[in-house]
Amino acid sequence: MTSRAASKDSGHWQDKRSTLQISAGYISGFWAAKQLVAWIPAAAGHSREWKFYGNYGLQYYYQTNWWCRVGVKAVYELDGYKLYTSNKEDGVMKGFCTNHTFTLMPSVQFTYLNLPAVQLYSGVDIGASAYLRHTRYEPGYSGEENNLVWLFALNITPIGVSFGSWPVYGFVETNLGYDAVVKAGLGVHF
Repeated sequence: MTSRAASKDSGHWQDKRSTLQISAGYISGFWAAKQLVAWIPAAAGHSREWKFYGNYGLQYYYQTNWWCRVGVKAVYELDGYKLYTSNKEDGVMKGFCTNHTFTLMPSVQFTYLNLPAVQLYSGVDIGASAYLRHTRYEPGYSGEENNLVWLFALNITPIGVSFGSWPVYGFVETNLGYDAVVKAGLGVHF
């Protein structure tokens, strides 16, 4: 009997169909694209000292059958940088900019190995993202600015691995899009 058939007949996926996950990761594809676009004005000399503060997620899934689960992902990402009057070392700091990205995406994941202690999966997420840039200027340069942009959000999970016993488990996955490029987290079946 193959592992696929064994896992299908074992019924462990039917015991507790809902899962809740928390995760943290390193930069999203959106962040990387934003940095590339922002590099042009930065090269002209108005920003330096970029800092990435994290990519954090909360996910809920419902296992519809042994190979498919549907749910929703909420992702938050934060970064910031200092603004200067010029790109030269003698440039004076004129402010600080923080970028907040809030993303909500319905999600579907497909499991291609479903053993009791290890699952391999891929997935796709499509939704919306709110990108908020908050700029706080030093005295003498201006006050504060807030810019909000709504964006279409797409994320592909080429490979994910969940491991551990029920009901608590760990997971690691790679992503292309609005979720962290590499992320890890904990989940609970209920």
